[in-house]
Amino acid sequence: METNPLRGIFCMMGAMLLISVQEALAKYLGEFLPVAQVVWARYLGHLVLMAAFLWPKHGVKLLKSEQLFTQVGRSLILLIDTVLFFFGLTMLGLAEATAIFFTVPLLVLLISIPLLGERVNVASIVAIAVGFLGTLIIVRPGMNDLNSAETGIGALCIFGSACCAAIYNVTTRKLSGNDPLSVTLFYTAMVGAITTSLFVPFVWQIPPSFLAWAALLCIGLFGGMAHSLIIISHQYAPATTVAPFMYSQIFWALGLGWLLFSDLPDLPAYLGGVIVIGSGLYLFCRDYSRARAVYKQ
Repeated sequence: METNPLRGIFCMMGAMLLISVQEALAKYLGEFLPVAQVVWARYLGHLVLMAAFLWPKHGVKLLKSEQLFTQVGRSLILLIDTVLFFFGLTMLGLAEATAIFFTVPLLVLLISIPLLGERVNVASIVAIAVGFLGTLIIVRPGMNDLNSAETGIGALCIFGSACCAAIYNVTTRKLSGNDPLSVTLFYTAMVGAITTSLFVPFVWQIPPSFLAWAALLCIGLFGGMAHSLIIISHQYAPATTVAPFMYSQIFWALGLGWLLFSDLPDLPAYLGGVIVIGSGLYLFCRDYSRARAVYKQ
């Protein structure tokens, strides 16, 4: 595929929109359906999409992994990530949840120190500390109302989801040199779909309306399309070009939260979000400068 940075940026922003729509559907469905059922629908739809695109070309090769245990473990971590995030959405607004989740780059750096042997300078440690301070500012607005306990639990779930996402990202880096991308993508959807299918018969509830049925059927397709667009964006342009545009998700989350749930964060939540995003962008710029320095050598 030819290099086209503009298309790569549009694909990344489109992926962030689809992820925000998926999360809005999860928040809506979580109001009257068990979270386990919503997660099952998300992974089943994703598996159907991956099978439709990947199986005709690769067939049973999609099941052949050089590191089967790591593939399954990585996919289960992502499943836990999804469960925690969807559960947290039942207690927090879309924008607050998204902003807290943007601590992932900070957590990836922390986890990379012991797992990948990466070195961290003082400035990066300060950026991590400032990012976590921003997270506390986001959570603080709900601490003085009657729903403070629920808000705190929701924030902890989203932060736990971010921790799982960070572990998932670091594990994906370690897998990249062993299994083809198609195998990794297929296992991501398959393990989640099979695992949740074991539990969903015990929690299944009939969706109460046509709109709920439509949301349940579409949630996985939106997630699968988002992952596909992220991959395409990296084929059009390098990660250093498209990665910063992942933060466009906060604007989609703000818009959808307002349109669908009449939910807008207050000023301290905006401030915390800016701090978290700023910390993540600083770490991104640090990595970009490092990569350029290595390349020039």
